[in-house]
Amino acid sequence: MKNSISIVTAAFNECPGIISLVKQWLAYGENHPSIEAIEVIVCDDFSAIEQYEQLRDAFVGNPQVTILRNEQNEGPGFSFARAISQAKHSWTLITDSDGQFPIENLDAMLPGLWSTASRIAFTYRTRKFDNWVNRFGQKASNRLCNSIYGSRLNDFSCAFKLVDTALLQALQFDARYMNYSLDHSGKLLETGLEYQEFEVTCTPAPARKRPLKAEYLRARNRFFYITYLFFSVYLRKKRVIF
Repeated sequence: MKNSISIVTAAFNECPGIISLVKQWLAYGENHPSIEAIEVIVCDDFSAIEQYEQLRDAFVGNPQVTILRNEQNEGPGFSFARAISQAKHSWTLITDSDGQFPIENLDAMLPGLWSTASRIAFTYRTRKFDNWVNRFGQKASNRLCNSIYGSRLNDFSCAFKLVDTALLQALQFDARYMNYSLDHSGKLLETGLEYQEFEVTCTPAPARKRPLKAEYLRARNRFFYITYLFFSVYLRKKRVIF
């Protein structure tokens, strides 16, 4: 089915919120006039057992919902990659499980995407609901990543993406933890294929407060991963790797 969508996400201790979200996503797809079929794939990243069982039991017997579970905590990047590998429909929507991206953002994306030959839809947020440390980090990483790829994405780290499933599943993602959105954007740009970029709205949320050590580790991992992207692109240009 040409206009069918698999929604994939990673979750960790997010019940009952993720249950409500999945129901919203299914209702949206079932009531949208141009979506022929929809499914949701959630990869649970070794949540507390009661959280996982609550999620699993909410959709027992529903063929539109697949609940995967990692045997140990593997990180969101790993979980997204696993969920993507299970997608069965023509298009795959990558989105976070915290509800920050309303599914209605697809209203503006679908007509423009499905009427062209584009197989990739990036998105950008005009406002990011996070603490100032992470907002600064996102702006800095956006500039660095665009300079690496020679691109002009407005929001390199925006997780909300709609991509041709066959294309997405052919890519090799390798960011294990919180750099998955940079990983997805970079690997998609490396294909050299035509893409579109759409503005999306976000649900307001309180600025996240994390311990100083946690913020340091996030910033360090982001720096390491962007450095990895730089050398990967450089070595590919020099024909050292392919």
